[in-house]
Amino acid sequence: MPTKKRKNAIEICNKRNEDTREGHTHAQLQKCVEENVDLDDGQDTGGEESENSKDTNLRKETIRRCCNYIKYLVLLLLIPPFLNYAALSGESNKLQPENGVLYDIGFGQKMFMKCLGEGSPTVILDASTGHSSDVWYFIQPLVARHTRVCSYDRAGIGFSERPNVHVNHNISDKNEDIYKNRWKFFTIERMADDLNRLITKSSQQSKPFVMVGAELGALVARFYSHLYEGDVSDLILIDPLVEDLFDQEEGVLHKFWYGNLVPSFQSLQLLAATGISRLALLVKLMKQPFQDVEIPEELENRQKHLLCHPKHMSSVVDEHFFINESFSQMRMLRKVKPFPSNLHTTVITGNYYDEQLPSNINKAWAKSQENLISRLLAGSHHIVVNGVDNNKLYKAPKTVAEIIIKIVKKSITRKI
Repeated sequence: MPTKKRKNAIEICNKRNEDTREGHTHAQLQKCVEENVDLDDGQDTGGEESENSKDTNLRKETIRRCCNYIKYLVLLLLIPPFLNYAALSGESNKLQPENGVLYDIGFGQKMFMKCLGEGSPTVILDASTGHSSDVWYFIQPLVARHTRVCSYDRAGIGFSERPNVHVNHNISDKNEDIYKNRWKFFTIERMADDLNRLITKSSQQSKPFVMVGAELGALVARFYSHLYEGDVSDLILIDPLVEDLFDQEEGVLHKFWYGNLVPSFQSLQLLAATGISRLALLVKLMKQPFQDVEIPEELENRQKHLLCHPKHMSSVVDEHFFINESFSQMRMLRKVKPFPSNLHTTVITGNYYDEQLPSNINKAWAKSQENLISRLLAGSHHIVVNGVDNNKLYKAPKTVAEIIIKIVKKSITRKI
């Protein structure tokens, strides 16, 4: 059965025959039909080629646009961290606290410490969890009027270097084994050893020490005093973290710590690494930690700098993440060695709950502190600061400083 194309070709040939009044043999007519069918196919092929060309051009245009979008996306991903790292390099020396020194504590690691004042005993200030020595900004100068006082940044926090994973090959094999096997990074055992190296070997501060710590810093100060009781005259614990903290109120704080706190700091760590923290601070979508109190521009800029610093934020995450191991280390030390009975211990708490924390979290923390005072450190002196929560270091610095100064004066009197 003739196709549509063939019928059209036959009509064209018959019409041409009528117009020219010439007769065609069957062979001539067949040839004419075949030529017109081929011509029609050629026209169709040409149309198809034109359509194919349009499709090809469209695909090329789509690919080109996608490549441009990817290029802009890559630039958006690379520019913020690049600018952030460039800014951090310029800010580090400028924002490092005045009178602060980086001390080499061995194993290729340096730690930052700032000392003010003269005299004995030497007060050692250990900051709260995930915070730099800036939390003592208002307290340290007040105490320094009466004696020597030093604040420091734990490993990786603030301006201290993170622990050196790759041990310097110049050290002895014995010390290398100790370094690798004895102390786990970001636990109080390692923190206490770092502190001992810092204040007795690297900087050789005069003894005895009055150890003052807040939250995790209180746990470190307590661990240190337990180990090196001969070097310490007094221990002051401010809103301390206690090893049974996660056992209170059916473990509610354990769930909150690892379900809320750690993930939130991990998010901040990611924002710092990608440079988004700096952008968020610029457009005021993020705030530095010292809120509800007037602080100098220098301190505000330094806190913003640390929020943008991946090294600092990674260490903040690690301090929180390994807290359970720190609690275990404190329990083990208590079993191995009783707490020194001759050590004068003071625990400072507030009578307000932290409004940013759920009520059951505040209750669990308070119960653990009550247990510390009544059972673990029986005979310790408890001081309650009225009208403040656990942010008293910068909300009530004069009150805290006055308590420390009184204890320093008592220590001097006992020495005489």
